[in-house]
Amino acid sequence: MSYPGSPNQPLGRGYNASTSPLQSSPVPSTVSYHVPLSRALLDVGIFKDTILPSLQLHAPLAVVAYGIGRATNSVEAKDWLWPVAPMVNGWWSAIGRKVYVRGLTFGQAFGTLSRPERLLLTGVTLWGGRLFYRIASRSIKRRRQGKGDDDPRYEAEKLEEGFWNKALFTLFLPEALIQTIISLPITAPFHHQGAVLTGYHPVVQALAVALFSAGFALEVLADVQLEEFKDSARDETSVCREGVWSLVRHPK
Repeated sequence: MSYPGSPNQPLGRGYNASTSPLQSSPVPSTVSYHVPLSRALLDVGIFKDTILPSLQLHAPLAVVAYGIGRATNSVEAKDWLWPVAPMVNGWWSAIGRKVYVRGLTFGQAFGTLSRPERLLLTGVTLWGGRLFYRIASRSIKRRRQGKGDDDPRYEAEKLEEGFWNKALFTLFLPEALIQTIISLPITAPFHHQGAVLTGYHPVVQALAVALFSAGFALEVLADVQLEEFKDSARDETSVCREGVWSLVRHPK
């Protein structure tokens, strides 16, 4: 019996998991497509292969962000990490672990990725890069204008007694857990055994790219409109409820 993505069933031009013409670099024949780095009798599937490795990546990053935040008295350090951590996790899952553990070159590791996997990696990079630029530029602009070293949302929280002594466990590490979960669509395909992203029809893949592009465009337009609103608003406490921002703004 064959199934979509198996070597016995072609997936259309450029989508055969066993012989993909999209591989840009030669890969040693001993290197399989996607094989978990370890298997044991009591393997608990996605938890061991994907969730636990992701948590082991996000938690230390959260501790580093906490240290920087505490040293600078800026809770916003965790906001800087929010777009970076999933992006780092995606690249590590797709490329880094193959280079580090299996001894492949970057080109060989990248060559094992199918076209949909490359699109997925491109998507998370665009999303994370744009959001990081947005957060960083907003923070730098606020400091240059002398409006404080931290996001106004966190100023009241920092007034609580012993805030920094508990912030690691109430803010930073919980967000690391959330990042681990929301990163699953990015990391699971690269940790799963088999070519899980090659069995979809090109039309389905095109629809997925269109959906991502629409969401990405909405984010960009919303941020542009928000900045224009802030620049033209006479009252700094006014809230933008117009244009695309009215559709994508925070529930608050």
